[in-house]
Amino acid sequence: MNWQDWLTLSPEAFGSRLRHRLDRTCEFDDIVDLYNELIATCDHNARHVAEVARVIASLMQQRDLHWERLLFLELTARAGYTAGDVRGAFKALETLARADDTDDTRETVLEIVRVAVEDADSVASSIDQRPAVFRAAARLLEYYDLREELGDLKLRSALLYSRHGASQAAYRIIADVENQAHENESLPLLARALQTAVAVSCEEGDADFAVRAGRQALAILAELDAEPPIVLLGNLGTAFMRTGDTENGEMYLRRALDARAANSDTRQVLMVNLAACLRQAGKLGDAQAMIADARAMHDATCSPEALLELELVAAKICAECGDTGAVATALAAAARAFDETLRDVLRFHHRRGLRERYLSRFDNLMAALPEEGPAGEALEALVACRGNALGDWLALLDWTRKTIPLVQADEAVALEQALDGLRGEGVPHLFGFLEKYDDVWGPRNPVGLQWDRLSRIIATLEGRSDPALGQAGQNAMIEAVRGRLAEGHCIMAITHAGEPLLWSFYGDRYRRTSLPAQTRSDWQAALLRFSQGQTGRQDFAAALNGWLDAVFPLLGPVLDDLDAGGVRSIRYLQDFGPSPPVTALAMRHQGLLQRMRQGLFEVRLVAALVLSAEHLQISGGVAAIVDRHGELLLPRHEAAAFAEAARLPSPIVIDTGATGELPELVGDAQVLLVSTHGKPVSSYADPYFASIGGDAPHPVSINRLQVHGDRLDLRLVLLNACYSGAGSARNFQQRFRTADAVSFPAWSLLNGRAIACASAWRTSDTAQYLFSRFAGEGLGAGQTPSGAVTSAMARLHLATQDEAIAALSAIADPADRAKATGRLASAPRHGAFSHPYLSGAMTIYSLL
Repeated sequence: MNWQDWLTLSPEAFGSRLRHRLDRTCEFDDIVDLYNELIATCDHNARHVAEVARVIASLMQQRDLHWERLLFLELTARAGYTAGDVRGAFKALETLARADDTDDTRETVLEIVRVAVEDADSVASSIDQRPAVFRAAARLLEYYDLREELGDLKLRSALLYSRHGASQAAYRIIADVENQAHENESLPLLARALQTAVAVSCEEGDADFAVRAGRQALAILAELDAEPPIVLLGNLGTAFMRTGDTENGEMYLRRALDARAANSDTRQVLMVNLAACLRQAGKLGDAQAMIADARAMHDATCSPEALLELELVAAKICAECGDTGAVATALAAAARAFDETLRDVLRFHHRRGLRERYLSRFDNLMAALPEEGPAGEALEALVACRGNALGDWLALLDWTRKTIPLVQADEAVALEQALDGLRGEGVPHLFGFLEKYDDVWGPRNPVGLQWDRLSRIIATLEGRSDPALGQAGQNAMIEAVRGRLAEGHCIMAITHAGEPLLWSFYGDRYRRTSLPAQTRSDWQAALLRFSQGQTGRQDFAAALNGWLDAVFPLLGPVLDDLDAGGVRSIRYLQDFGPSPPVTALAMRHQGLLQRMRQGLFEVRLVAALVLSAEHLQISGGVAAIVDRHGELLLPRHEAAAFAEAARLPSPIVIDTGATGELPELVGDAQVLLVSTHGKPVSSYADPYFASIGGDAPHPVSINRLQVHGDRLDLRLVLLNACYSGAGSARNFQQRFRTADAVSFPAWSLLNGRAIACASAWRTSDTAQYLFSRFAGEGLGAGQTPSGAVTSAMARLHLATQDEAIAALSAIADPADRAKATGRLASAPRHGAFSHPYLSGAMTIYSLL
């Protein structure tokens, strides 16, 4: 029979027609022909074939056609997996396995399972979803009692989790497999679990444990009279090297090399590790020769991570040889290889884990570069690990907006639902407990389900859209930074290599400034003690002055260059720690201060390396969040004073006790002004639960901003709440060393168009009122939002007593106006707000 005209039917219509056909008769050969027709179209229409095969299998069951049902259950599984429907494919396989216990069916099921496992990357866009395929396969391996094969799948998951920084999940899996090996009295499986423990422990920095585990594995293999695997010998050699025992390290690495064929990928990895071992042992010439041999073996088939390791080890060898030019070249190549490595990872916490794994190595090697040089020689290395979850999320949102018009309506809906699912779990910042248990082998994993779902959807759109996280990649970040440099901005960032190194990029050059080691730790301690009430205002102000006194002379030549060259801004790249008071630092430079007063020079903290799409003017309304019954005098008047000065409509006032969600409360306002008490994000064990109001009700929280922030129309956010600019680079489980500090102003940038202003410490409500009024006057005079707030900072610093009283006179309530102006009765005529504690408190937060 000719089935061709059936293939375009919907699954329902196909089933109905086939039912009528079977009511008459259906020869066996017709069914085989139908199977062959469907399988022939599977490659280019797999989803349709899977749906049709599922209908046919159900119909065969109804007619008690057992063999035919098995045939189409098999096709359902094959086609479903090709279409990326992992759950549906394995459900069909489980049904097939339980429907027939013959050896033929068992062989068929296991053949499909094993192909699916080895081809796990074909069903999704990212490698971090591989364990989901392994877990689906595990149910069938359990059904057929293939426990050792199941254990090996778990160990493969552990290795992936470990490489992506999910060490707790990796160790849980290894312990589970070890227990399984003991229960089944399987020494080979136990040896493989210990072998995996060696690799994981090396990656987690516990080389001593790795050596012990490796020796145990070797003892078991000797008992079994089995040759040790190459990977075990190589990892054990690396572990010995990291304990400082380079003699044993070299011995095991050479054993591994001697046991391997000449042109394998593994051989190149072993040679790179041996080169590192030789360098550490002081055999620099041998290390150079070995890394050259490893480079000669490299080709396009090598993994990006292998190339990354090669270039980082080569850079270290070149640094010890004093060849700074070669260091720069190797670091640039390493940065590009790292980008390739990161490209296949979707989960933001896995991407952070990879960045954390390599960040310190890039930082340490950058210290070998000259103190000054062409920007291009240091830029790629600096940017390599400077991405973060905020930038990843903004890139994903931008990709979604561009992709939805290009796809079918049902695909667009599925994509939007996947993003909403992630918002519900927590993105870009995930509660640490949920991150810890993003493990397919655990009892429940809602976060992982959402990420794997998105990964499979992205895979179905391949060829019709750009890479989902392309704007978070190295090329996009470098292009963005170079663009800002070309526009006349200065990019600043700190790296950590023993002492803090401040890098300043402007024009086509960079300049590196070494800061005293204690400047960062002392500043961090001062902020922490002040926020916890352990020190008072005077002590903190003294610590702030101490930091400025120590750093300003060191950075003076750079600031002079910026002023003389007419540079438009300093854009300081956020990292994991409290950001230094760069605004106060710039205001110590009289030339830059005057340019700030005119709105011609800005200082910004860049929360993510994503280009900002800021609007140059504000034409919409103002929403103000205030505590109507609070004891503070001026916050309830700030919004009205700001709006009047900015020539904007009277503000919508929202009480801190309002229960609606942000879009409902803020509406289409373009300015959000928060004038309340504040609680630092850093005081929370996990920023996921942080609210500006602390224990008191407040509409602004990290979770609410994550869920709704990208849908707000805000262009300017003024967070006039104490500690509102404080950040926290941690979650419930761990601290971060990547640029993943969570803060209210950074999370206010999720729509990609806003800028935010906030203070990292407690300050005066008079100063905050004046800042808001001056910012409004700048907007009213036609300045851009960033120019207006910058001018307001400088005006506050320079404000006279008369100017401050005039600004306070805009308060409508006579009693409050009298109290506010009375505060300044004994203030000096000049310089009342010039201390950096007051005038340097506010910082602009923006995208690049």
